[in-house]
Amino acid sequence: MPKLEPKPIAPPPEKAVEPAQSEAVPPKPETESQPPGSQSAGESSPLFLDLVAGLAQQAEMLMKGDQGMPAQPAEAQRVIEYLAMLESKTVGNLSGEEQQILSNVIYQLRSLFVQTNR
Repeated sequence: MPKLEPKPIAPPPEKAVEPAQSEAVPPKPETESQPPGSQSAGESSPLFLDLVAGLAQQAEMLMKGDQGMPAQPAEAQRVIEYLAMLESKTVGNLSGEEQQILSNVIYQLRSLFVQTNR
């Protein structure tokens, strides 16, 4: 029986296809080069507000304990410190709404921390 050798499969030759005028891709606006979640000046970022809300919820859960978990005040305090650091590191880069929400959340969590740890 003759020995058959596999033939290499060559890829099809590339064709230079230029899009038709009606199919041309419009240039991307400069705002698309911003990182995800970044907003233009004055707009609140939903991602930033979700981050603040998530950290606040975690701190509250750690202060009170949840689903059979005991309260962990030291860990709750650490999360509150994360939020305070976030506030100090983002001075001048937040919208008015973001700054107000972040400041209020930190104040409320600190007040709750003092009440639960008397």
